[in-house]
Amino acid sequence: MKLILLTGFLGSGKTTLLKKLLNAYKGLKIGVLMNEFGETSIDGQLIQGDDFDLIELTNGSIFCACLKENFIKALAQFLNLDLEIIFVESSGVADPSNMEMILEIVTKISGKYYDYAGSICIVDGHYFLKQFDVIPAIEKQVFYANEVIINKADLQNTEELEAIETKIKEINSAVRIFRSSFCEVPLRDMVSNMTSLKLVAKPSANTWESRPKTNVLKTKEVLDYKTFERFINQIKFSTYRIKGFVRTNQGIFEVSCVNDCVVINPWSNPIEETEVVFISSVGIRLFSDLLRFWKINFGDIPVNI
Repeated sequence: MKLILLTGFLGSGKTTLLKKLLNAYKGLKIGVLMNEFGETSIDGQLIQGDDFDLIELTNGSIFCACLKENFIKALAQFLNLDLEIIFVESSGVADPSNMEMILEIVTKISGKYYDYAGSICIVDGHYFLKQFDVIPAIEKQVFYANEVIINKADLQNTEELEAIETKIKEINSAVRIFRSSFCEVPLRDMVSNMTSLKLVAKPSANTWESRPKTNVLKTKEVLDYKTFERFINQIKFSTYRIKGFVRTNQGIFEVSCVNDCVVINPWSNPIEETEVVFISSVGIRLFSDLLRFWKINFGDIPVNI
């Protein structure tokens, strides 16, 4: 059973890539393991379907002690199914240094093993150089990758793209690099040509102490669309990533924000309440920022954070 790991920092395009992989390998027996850093599953709703088996692990990184045991159990569970290929979408802050250790444990407890093809890392072409020096996990994701996709290349100039490629090669000289927009790459060619890299396994740097702070905002109230848009554009500067679904007087919307880039698109599926995940770039201060901007924009409208 082939296993492929998908890594990439928050908002780089992992779920977009996963959706394209599911389409490219439609007809095969596929398993998907999705790891959400926040306590609420958002990405799982974006890939809903009945032609693959899905396990979701939330509220931490699968390479951290907080979820590693569940990750091992999930991988062992998939080995008992009649599947051909497994895609693991890690959280955006994942440090996959201990992937080989984890697979060794899976083999010991299950008596079966994976054909681990390796890792595809998605790099955010718009923010990579700004994020690299402040997010240690980004370097680890590139270091352990077989293939790197520089996504959002259309948002970057040639000089900056060349600088990104140079930085990637400094970290991992053996990696193949693809430039893309919306993860448009030759997927089957990429996967079939992946060769396992023999790298020294190390303990992951993902720990309870190192994990970014996360808050989930929930409300059952129908919000004014323009006011919500203003709220998101104020709070975005305190976050690495915002994602979720919101009920407004103009309908239901999916909200997705990476750093200062906000996208709010119509969503066709019903939701019972507004539920939005905020991953902090300012530590515990995010909670007070959320309360302050909520009060400024929505006054006494009930909210749970």
